[in-house]
Amino acid sequence: MSNPWVIRRRAALAVLGSSLLPVARAQAAWPSRPLQMVVAYAGGGAIDGMVRYATEKIRERHPAMHFVIEYRPGASGNIAADAVVRLAGDGHQFLVSGSSTHAANASLFKRLPFDPDKDFLPVTTLAQVPYFLVVNPARVPVTSLQDFIALARARPGQFSFGSSAVTGRLAGELLKQRAGIDMTFVPYKTLGQVVSDVVGGHLDAAFGDPLGYLPHVRSGRLRALAVSSAQRVGSALEVPTIAESGYADFDVTAWLAIWGRAGSPPESAERLSSLVNGVLDTPEGRQFIASIGLVPMPGSPAQLAALQRRDTAALARLVRAAGITPE
Repeated sequence: MSNPWVIRRRAALAVLGSSLLPVARAQAAWPSRPLQMVVAYAGGGAIDGMVRYATEKIRERHPAMHFVIEYRPGASGNIAADAVVRLAGDGHQFLVSGSSTHAANASLFKRLPFDPDKDFLPVTTLAQVPYFLVVNPARVPVTSLQDFIALARARPGQFSFGSSAVTGRLAGELLKQRAGIDMTFVPYKTLGQVVSDVVGGHLDAAFGDPLGYLPHVRSGRLRALAVSSAQRVGSALEVPTIAESGYADFDVTAWLAIWGRAGSPPESAERLSSLVNGVLDTPEGRQFIASIGLVPMPGSPAQLAALQRRDTAALARLVRAAGITPE
């Protein structure tokens, strides 16, 4: 005679198993369509190169996967971040941005059209961005950071520096504070504009990423005086850090990362993180990132979340210390 308890238990397990099948199939089917990558930077630069490198390498390993890359530069990344927030969060929409939108902008803007903490799902860190202080030697005839500081002190208020990046500006503001110099900040919308002005002799100095400036340094049209990171950069080991040039513990860098839309299945973030790190956190991937002037920075969703919390607080202190008024 059959045990009725066993029959009921088998029936319950059968119902439970059938109810889980759609969930398992949905997870296994990700992605079910092309992934939409909204990039907070203009095309053609180092970040664009890294995004395209990663997506192409992923496609080589997974030919069925497809990516749609959209560029939404402007407003220190806020335009792209806001665009992603307006999309449906089903695990197919992602933002490529960095410490500007998710750490610095909360202190630089009175209001943001998104909540960096609540509206996004951390996926992975990508790379660290050091900033080089460069001058046009024909306009500013110095060969070291110490000489530059001495000249700026002798001409208070007469020097200007520019940057198209939030962190580039913060690096300059911190240097002003630490060195006791008075320089005027000139904001730029794009890297190309600031490079053009400093190369053309219309701007005294600039803080920018290696890819934008090092070709002009190699040609002699610009001179790199120092780099803002704690260590020298592999693509320009001859350039000293600001810290070793007399300003101990100076370390101001940006970082790049990927976020999904809040409400997306957490599995989508975990899987994309694994795919991206699988192609970037390799000898070939690290070599490529270094070749475009960035520093490899692989990481998990949890590591990105922790980094975001840490730098939001750190950059808020830096903005206050620099006396920057939120826009």
